[in-house]
Amino acid sequence: SDLKLMEDFNANDILFRASSNGHLMVEPRSKSEVLADGVKTHLVDLFITAKYGRREDIISKFLEKGNRSEEDSITLLSRVTGKLFTKNEERLFNDYVTAVPDLFIGESIENANETFDTKTSWSIFTFFRSKQKKNPLYYWQGVTAMWLTGAKKHTVAYCLVNSPADIIVSEKRRLSYQFGMLDEFGNGTDLFHKKCAQIERNHIFDYELFCKHNPNFEFDTYPNERNFTIPIKERVHTVVYERNEADILRLQERIIDCRKWINENLI
Repeated sequence: SDLKLMEDFNANDILFRASSNGHLMVEPRSKSEVLADGVKTHLVDLFITAKYGRREDIISKFLEKGNRSEEDSITLLSRVTGKLFTKNEERLFNDYVTAVPDLFIGESIENANETFDTKTSWSIFTFFRSKQKKNPLYYWQGVTAMWLTGAKKHTVAYCLVNSPADIIVSEKRRLSYQFGMLDEFGNGTDLFHKKCAQIERNHIFDYELFCKHNPNFEFDTYPNERNFTIPIKERVHTVVYERNEADILRLQERIIDCRKWINENLI
């Protein structure tokens, strides 16, 4: 029964997901501590989900675009690299971790030469900001993928693709709530339409493809100003991580410490 499963729960059975393993690797401020306070908070959430099936899902507009535009990003990466990628759906796991790497090159996902994760940027601004510094969460996601697949390297591919039309409309609607954006009759002011045109420019990067997918979209941008398209090679940038056996071992040891902490403090 479910009650018996709860009573028999042991944190040693928890498999840690690649997407959140970076949270485990934050170092404590004091050398006397094994785990940082933030890591312990994360473990509380993992424990609740693993034992009781409860989850606090935070669905942001950034994640929504990422999920909905994933195939567009994979297609863009294929066009830029000249390699035909298809989305991997197979979940991998060992005694410690689990992951579903987005893409791979090699014999199979279980025996890959290189793994990939695509990251769909929210806008042109977040795309270029991602070039500033490497994201440690994505690094440990890659470490997990390489651990599970045997890959020698892991590539994070940041992709800039069109936002879905309804997301653009939603951004315009959010703008309309601001004071002074609508006139006394509820119609958009000139300033409102100018800002809506800017929203379109910030979220459309392949005009022809956008029109193909959304033939009835009502633009605020004048026809002679719809020079939205950016060359595909300027809309992908990659960060490559090499396999590091020492970091794989560090992750394994940290998971052992995390499981021990859960068993001693939460069960």
